[in-house]
Amino acid sequence: MGISLLKHTTGELLAEGMDVRISTSGQSMFPLIKTGERIIISAKRTYAIGDIIVYKLGSATVCHRIVKVFDSCGVQYYQTRGDSFLHLDEPVTVDEILGRVTRIERDNVTIPRRILLLIHSVLSHGRLSAVVITMLIKLRALFSSAKKQI
Repeated sequence: MGISLLKHTTGELLAEGMDVRISTSGQSMFPLIKTGERIIISAKRTYAIGDIIVYKLGSATVCHRIVKVFDSCGVQYYQTRGDSFLHLDEPVTVDEILGRVTRIERDNVTIPRRILLLIHSVLSHGRLSAVVITMLIKLRALFSSAKKQI
């Protein structure tokens, strides 16, 4: 009950134009946003390709990047995708969007993650991003297991 009340309150605060700070979970926006980092969501009502938005999907709250904006039957739709995913999400309307991520708060960033964040801006809008990130994670796991064997 406390969690649903918190989610309801967050939506109300955003609807009233206040910024909200929440902790994240999941890896769909890796390497840009990692589980446990905090994001500041602003109740902006205008969005563009490249913006990271937060919206409701059933009972879940999703934080993904806008990759396409289109009109259909006079309604504007926003197509999103997680940075580490290859597939697109179902389009959402502005009424389903809670707000736009305006800041990401991090505690400490490791050197491998700094490298990922550096190349992320170049790769963030293409499918190559997910492939490169997956390969880097596999290489890291390979080197970690090789180091344990030594």
